[in-house]
Amino acid sequence: MKGLVSVIVPVYDRAHLVAETIESILIQTYQPVEIILINDGSKDDTLSVLREYKRRFPSQIRVIDQPNQGQIIARNNGIKIARGNYIAFLDSDDLWMEDKLERQIPCFEPGVGLVYSGTEIIDEEGQTLRVDFADEAISGNIYPQLLVKNRMTGGTVVVTAESLNQVGLFSSDFKAAENWDLWLRICKAYSARVVMDPLVKYRIHSQNMSGDGQLMLRAKLQIIQKHCDLHSKDAVVARYSRLAYADYHYRAGLNFFAAAQYPLARNAFISVLGFSFFYEDTWLRLFRSFLGAPGNRLLRILK
Repeated sequence: MKGLVSVIVPVYDRAHLVAETIESILIQTYQPVEIILINDGSKDDTLSVLREYKRRFPSQIRVIDQPNQGQIIARNNGIKIARGNYIAFLDSDDLWMEDKLERQIPCFEPGVGLVYSGTEIIDEEGQTLRVDFADEAISGNIYPQLLVKNRMTGGTVVVTAESLNQVGLFSSDFKAAENWDLWLRICKAYSARVVMDPLVKYRIHSQNMSGDGQLMLRAKLQIIQKHCDLHSKDAVVARYSRLAYADYHYRAGLNFFAAAQYPLARNAFISVLGFSFFYEDTWLRLFRSFLGAPGNRLLRILK
């Protein structure tokens, strides 16, 4: 069906939230849309909720019931049966604004493989915590900038089925940041477009994987080792690869600093300088790492 968007929603133990997620897709002002719900071995009443929606909307909703294999395999299984020209992603605890697809699909021009947007951050009760507008400058050939940090929340992203056929699906080599890896592969081969406004409500709660700092840091290093090339013949890629390594060591330093492991933080911030001499507030952080716990307590009191 021309213009069809296939929305992939992996679900694990979200019986209390997934109905709201599905409703946010059903009310989209853009049509046609098919919804592929993958029950990833849920132990609660999730499957019953999904089957009830399948009963109510048999022409629009499909349900996959699989043993628990994780969200990467769940998403890939959904993609494999998708019939749309466009593939969109949404986690089972997040929500779409009703005009999300209406604003994104027209951005697809020849050569564009991915469109993303800004994000509204909500708490477990759905109350807005903050709004993160996307950077309008991160559009077009964004592959180099994307090496440094992931610029997009997964639920904001729509890609073409053609791009997935070209670069492949989510990689099971990753324990986290598999989204980032796929966006990089797509953006290396295709242009990207952005809608600055928030079109997704991203829910913050205790089970968010992104809240595990050490896990995300290991995933970031894995991304860098796979995609970055410090000696690339493309000067832009080489420059952003150096910034990616600088950002990795900077994030590691922040983690050590927050844990009051000041010698380790100091080493990490010194490593940053080997890749970028003026990255973020590295010099200030490095100075504070020499102060130790007493000096930093004093600074906090003075502040």
